[in-house]
Amino acid sequence: MDARTRALQALIRLRQTEVDQAKSALSEAMGKENAAIAHVERQRALIESERVKAASGQVSMDDFRVWLPSGKEAVQQAEHALIAVRQVSDQAREALIQANAAQKAAQAIMDRRLEEEKETLARREQAEIDDLSRRNKMT
Repeated sequence: MDARTRALQALIRLRQTEVDQAKSALSEAMGKENAAIAHVERQRALIESERVKAASGQVSMDDFRVWLPSGKEAVQQAEHALIAVRQVSDQAREALIQANAAQKAAQAIMDRRLEEEKETLARREQAEIDDLSRRNKMT
């Protein structure tokens, strides 16, 4: 194996490491995004729960009206946090796409290199066969 092929193999291993790291980063980002979605849903459910309590008389409507702005603020904060987390997820997804593309490009170069080596070997073998054939015809 020549130096160029070894260098390509090292590049492919590096690219695969980058893909693995990008997958890990995306997985972490998606976990945070799912947690943020759940937090938004919990905040919305809390408002609904408090509304039901107020409607059923478990808490006074005045208490609910006083509390409602802070409940809505909590929902807004959770939604803003979700937007930020989604941006991180999008960036991680894009990084994975780029890492996959780079890895596939490196693999394509290696495949082309191996095909060239295979063709070169086949031409050499054919040349040897032709040479032996010529020698046999001469004798």
